[in-house]
Amino acid sequence: MRIRSVTLFISGGEGQSIVDHATNLGLLLSTNIESMFLSDSVWSTRIALPPVGDRESPEKRASLFASLEVVDYVSIGSVEDTHPALEEVVEVVRNGVFTSINMRSIDSFYRIENVLRRICEEQPFNGSKISVNIGDNILTPYFPSACNLYGEEGLAISLLYPSLLRNKLLNQFQDILAEVYASTEKVGLRLSESLGLKYYGIDASLSPWMEESVAEIIEFSSGVRMPLPGTFSTIKKVNNLIESAISASGIKATGYNEVMLPAAEDNVLKERISSDEIRLRDLVHLTAACVAGVDMVVISDDTPSSILKGVFRDLFEISILKNRTLSIRIIFAPAKPGETVKLGFFGDTPVIHF
Repeated sequence: MRIRSVTLFISGGEGQSIVDHATNLGLLLSTNIESMFLSDSVWSTRIALPPVGDRESPEKRASLFASLEVVDYVSIGSVEDTHPALEEVVEVVRNGVFTSINMRSIDSFYRIENVLRRICEEQPFNGSKISVNIGDNILTPYFPSACNLYGEEGLAISLLYPSLLRNKLLNQFQDILAEVYASTEKVGLRLSESLGLKYYGIDASLSPWMEESVAEIIEFSSGVRMPLPGTFSTIKKVNNLIESAISASGIKATGYNEVMLPAAEDNVLKERISSDEIRLRDLVHLTAACVAGVDMVVISDDTPSSILKGVFRDLFEISILKNRTLSIRIIFAPAKPGETVKLGFFGDTPVIHF
């Protein structure tokens, strides 16, 4: 098990002063990680800012943080779909900074679609740095959707733990998870106390990274290859076990706390997409059981707007049915379904069929 991210949620400020403040906090975080002998356990450190105000320039905020080196990643916070300078997020992402768009209405679809396509024109990899949020905002350490929603500065943690569940039976999950969550909370509390920040908690979501595959766990538990019948119910069972383990461990949870299936980050998912066993429609349907069923999905850049709009319409309805927030990352690439594209450090990634 590793700590996938330690995310600092910092308050807003003006110009260089907020950059200096972020730098000082980032340096203090690094010092404490080293002093607690956590350097090998913490995969990444991150900073997330409050939402971008309607009178504020997303590009200007991003330019302040583009060269910040004391943490691995920075998010300028979320931008509303009605923001007068929404198109500036194209430059935000090109500068290597993360952000997300709060999609409040399907009426903003074409404006958001245009932004997403433009972001990926120069380099499809850039599409990994922006997400679209549907539903009420939640505080999560997961990028790109991380945003300081409450104003008060704090710290939250996400985990990488599929290897602990590999080849385990479902009835073994809860005890394993509860122990992992409880031990991680101790780390989070120590770090937040040493930095003088509020402890926002753990996002206990089960998320993959390449060979640490969530899809492999789902297939072992269901006895079938994704997305055959039995997949949906198994994901739901794992989500229930995550919820039960949170309760049993008594930790403070924040964020999604569900199974995540980011297509470009899971080797088994990549295989199923390459073999055309999993299609875009399958991931849309699975979103009813997991928060990120349509995440890090690479589609052809000649995909008709009508198809993409249908995806977002369905996700709006799923968000309402679940009463949960969804975060979507769709990446456009100059390739056909079934072909493979190089996607930065995500490696070779298949383009999905509809």
